[in-house]
Amino acid sequence: MKTIFRFLSVAVVLAGIGATSAKAQDACANVDDQTVLYTKVTDNYAKKDVASKKIAVEAGKQFLEKYGACETLKDQVTFVKAQVPIQEGLISKIETGAAFDAMFARFDAGIKGEKYDDVYAAGKDILSKQPDNLNVLIPLGMIGLYQSYAKNFKYNDDSLRYAQQAVAAIKSGKEFPKKNKAGVPVAGAFQFECAKEDCLSDLTYAQGYINYYAKNDKKTALPFYYDVAQMPGRNKNEPRVYATIGSGYYETAGGLGREIADLITKQKAAKTDEEKVALDVQIKAKIAMFNGYLDRTLDAYGRAYTVAKSDTPANKTYRDTLYKILQEAYKSRFDKTEGLDAYVSSTVAKPLPNPMTEVTPVVEAEPVKTTGSVTMPATPAVDASAVTAPKAATTAVKTAATTTAVTPAATAKTPAATPAKKIVAVKKKGTR
Repeated sequence: MKTIFRFLSVAVVLAGIGATSAKAQDACANVDDQTVLYTKVTDNYAKKDVASKKIAVEAGKQFLEKYGACETLKDQVTFVKAQVPIQEGLISKIETGAAFDAMFARFDAGIKGEKYDDVYAAGKDILSKQPDNLNVLIPLGMIGLYQSYAKNFKYNDDSLRYAQQAVAAIKSGKEFPKKNKAGVPVAGAFQFECAKEDCLSDLTYAQGYINYYAKNDKKTALPFYYDVAQMPGRNKNEPRVYATIGSGYYETAGGLGREIADLITKQKAAKTDEEKVALDVQIKAKIAMFNGYLDRTLDAYGRAYTVAKSDTPANKTYRDTLYKILQEAYKSRFDKTEGLDAYVSSTVAKPLPNPMTEVTPVVEAEPVKTTGSVTMPATPAVDASAVTAPKAATTAVKTAATTTAVTPAATAKTPAATPAKKIVAVKKKGTR
């Protein structure tokens, strides 16, 4: 019985092979059906629209499945077999390109219409495919800055992240994809389009401003301001860069002034000479630091005044305010008014001190005798943010050698708010 089944199973297999061979032979002989499918391929593969290419791909796959083994169709099979993957790749490219066109259209329209939710949504989609696209990264890194001027802080975190990415891409050598009318390589879109030096300057300034004023994170912000001052680009001569650095020194000097006033009060109330001498040592140390911070203040505000313009009424008002601050700080530091201009010229000719380095205390070689009071300067409105100084508290410092009148920071006189730094020019080119 087993022998019978063994022979019967072989017969079944042979019968199947015979049937398949007959069917294949019938397909290879079916010229009409072959012609229909092959014509669909040849009529549609060269067309540019996606629908036609999809017809060519589908017909090609059917042709290969049915007639791929036909020896008489060897040339046609070779052609179709090559075209199917080519057409599938073109379909994907066309569909991806159409999707990108829609993303870029939304991105550009969002910038022009100031619909920044759309800009960030479209930008994120684009960057998921093109992570180092400078035309997209630069606007995303800048929007938060200009919105912060209007007290809209919604985009700050995104701007900080994309500004860092843009700076990293630029520094790594990423080429700028467009050229302006002067033939200079640029990147970005519309009002956020810039050349390399200006882009780096703007993106660094944005990180400094957002951290300093929007997030009140001055420690993080100051290195960015210092970097802006050291690099080329349009913000190197932006007075608010230096005035912001100066305002930090000013605030610290104001705090020192309050500490000095407290120590003076304690010294006046001291019962023994030993206590007074001990307090005198502390007071002198504080005054040395007070002087050091005033020197840094004069340095920073001197640079702000030097680069400030007076070409418009608002700019002139701001520059005049900076000079008034310098006058008050100079008098506080040296107890005189003459020599300010020469002092400023000499100071700004030296390298800008890094605001992250320690301030050196300044001990006068000879004790300075004064009959008046030393007044800390008022702070101007810097980048739409004014720093309020502590209230005045003038007290005489009595020591064995001299009597020095020290006035901690006077109450700041806040001038009219200075307009926020504006976008330099509106360009007409979009992202592509």
